[in-house]
Amino acid sequence: MTTDADLKAIRTRYETAIATAETERAAAIRAALDDGRTQKDVCDATGYTRETVRRILNPEAAEAVREARRRRTKEQSA
Repeated sequence: MTTDADLKAIRTRYETAIATAETERAAAIRAALDDGRTQKDVCDATGYTRETVRRILNPEAAEAVREARRRRTKEQSA
């Protein structure tokens, strides 16, 4: 039987994996730009929109998006 603790642990592992992947993605995009690739090149290669790339490159905006996601998740689980 799956316990509440099991479910909470799964959620924690998931959120940690997402945060790690977001950090790696941002570093890769910054590295590509540092190597001379354009933002359009990054969008073409990744399939991300220019707005998504801008959010990744602007940590303050990215944090606002993450905070909104946290609030929605918290509201849904309440």
